[in-house]
Amino acid sequence: MPSARSFPWLTEYKIAHRGLFEAGTAIEENTRAAVAAAVAAGYGVEIDVQGSADNIIMVYHDTELGRLVEGSGPLSNIGFQQLRLLEIANTGETMPTLPDILEEINGQVPVFIEVKSTKQSDVQKLCAGVRHCLEGYGGPAAIMSFDPRVVSWFKSYMPKYARGLIMGREILLNWKTRLALPFIIRKSSPDFVACDINLLPNSFCQRWRKKGKPVLTWTIRNQLLEDVGKKYADALIFEKPAVLKT
Repeated sequence: MPSARSFPWLTEYKIAHRGLFEAGTAIEENTRAAVAAAVAAGYGVEIDVQGSADNIIMVYHDTELGRLVEGSGPLSNIGFQQLRLLEIANTGETMPTLPDILEEINGQVPVFIEVKSTKQSDVQKLCAGVRHCLEGYGGPAAIMSFDPRVVSWFKSYMPKYARGLIMGREILLNWKTRLALPFIIRKSSPDFVACDINLLPNSFCQRWRKKGKPVLTWTIRNQLLEDVGKKYADALIFEKPAVLKT
């Protein structure tokens, strides 16, 4: 019998990183078009979210403006009414909110919501904003973050959702954080980890899988990385030119 915290869909889909986007086209990352393309292809969808100055949860990767939208400075310093006017590159789309993207997915495939934060972030306020967006949403959804504070918050205040700790060089290749990792895991109790493909294999993820817990990996961009991911992880987060069929 599966445990109360069993989320089999975590490993049943290939997951499109920031949607099934094509850089420099009308289907740019973290846009409605990229999400719609992923849903149409039957992929899970990974997106990035962060809070505006008035804590509206926006779907955008960079903490600073300038790469895909006009402007400069931290996104968190700008209000929703200004952000919603910013066109993403030359797509004709403006920066979406989390409810916009959830409406696009509409429970058809799992959504993996990466909550972006900084040391200065008000995690309580940010996570509460994400929770508000998810109220009434019936589809499979997972929260994931590099920030253990975010994962711990969802453990305490929204435990019904799958939660994952994202692991990169900052955790696995820094001896201080590597030593702290057992404490971080106990405090946040993630249902899965999402590890940088360039750090696989590693002893932590191998032990994690032996416990029957899933490892996701990012970002698969070619056949070599796909082969590594299939061997050492349970679900692959990918982006074009890789389009995973099997």
